Amino acid sequence: MSERLLTPAFVLVWLATFGAFASFGVNLLTLPLFAADELERGSIGIGVAVGAASLTAVLFGPPAGRVADRRGRRVMLLAGAAVMTACYVALALEPSQPLVVAIRLLGGAGEAAFAVGVFTIAADLAPEARRGEAMSLVTTASYLGLAIGPVVADLVLGDGRFALTWLVAAALMVVATAAVLPLGETKPESDEEAPAGWLPPRSALAPGLLVLLGLTGFGGFVAFAALYARELGFERPGVVFALFGAVVVLIRTFGRKLPDQLGARSALILSFVNLAVGLATMGTWQTEAGLLLGTAIFAVGQALCYPSAVLLAMQAATAAERSAVVGGVTAFVDIALALGALTLGAVASVTGYAGAFIAAAAVALSGLLVFTQSAEWRRVPSEEAAP
Repeated sequence: MSERLLTPAFVLVWLATFGAFASFGVNLLTLPLFAADELERGSIGIGVAVGAASLTAVLFGPPAGRVADRRGRRVMLLAGAAVMTACYVALALEPSQPLVVAIRLLGGAGEAAFAVGVFTIAADLAPEARRGEAMSLVTTASYLGLAIGPVVADLVLGDGRFALTWLVAAALMVVATAAVLPLGETKPESDEEAPAGWLPPRSALAPGLLVLLGLTGFGGFVAFAALYARELGFERPGVVFALFGAVVVLIRTFGRKLPDQLGARSALILSFVNLAVGLATMGTWQTEAGLLLGTAIFAVGQALCYPSAVLLAMQAATAAERSAVVGGVTAFVDIALALGALTLGAVASVTGYAGAFIAAAAVALSGLLVFTQSAEWRRVPSEEAAP
């Protein structure tokens, strides 16, 4: 019989993740609209504002993982939460474009520290044979937050209440921090010391590359879905994000055992197929129905990608490098967000938002080809899951 996963401590981690990512969701809708409406920036300027945080998250994620392996997960989580809260308050002052970019660069470091802390704690609390399920469940909280956050932002923002909307994001971050304050340190006691250095372990690099190719389209979706929806006639673009988050939550709740049961390789192949088809649908069927259907298909791929990649990486890592693995793979998520926002912003400036989504579909398809044709990954068994 499997050991218990849903302990009180795990539930607190789930709630903290939900609150933090709800604040992300508020920012997902608010920042692009602020850059477009108040700062009067075009596609590239919006992409820079949205993608700036990902640049520092990339740089800070792997070192944060190494520090968490040496000093503990809790310190990373709390430090990240404090930085994120301060950055939301700073954005509420409605700064200029250069200051927005500077604030987002600082916020990226906080986001990386929080993500490394909360996801590693979830892995620490899970039985070994259920770590894929644990990552699916805790990231269900993240996408539920991402689904609800934009809806909250829609309601609060109204005709331009940007400052109030960012203060709501800061309040959500305070609640998230309060949820994990009762938790102690979860770093396993071991005779094996965490390796020195700041770079991610080798076991995180190949799965991270897959995340990069799979989730570049997510960077474009984050930056431009609200604007594309408005272009197609949606009065409430938050509905698109709500649909996206709802589908991810459903997959990661009712299909949470898929990475463990199918094995990381098969789950990743299924992920890439859905990512490519969903993005292509958004770009080629340029109607409200096409955007909604494409978003739903895309969300299925998104739901499977990160938990499966982290599971693939953990299978090749030791407990002493668990935070470093999470930080390394998560850094590639941030690279994908930055590249998606910046490069697809450049594509959108030439072809429009539809062309950017088609380009993102091509990147996801290339990831599928790399994964299925690589000799190294063909040797990974399709049935690595626990019985």
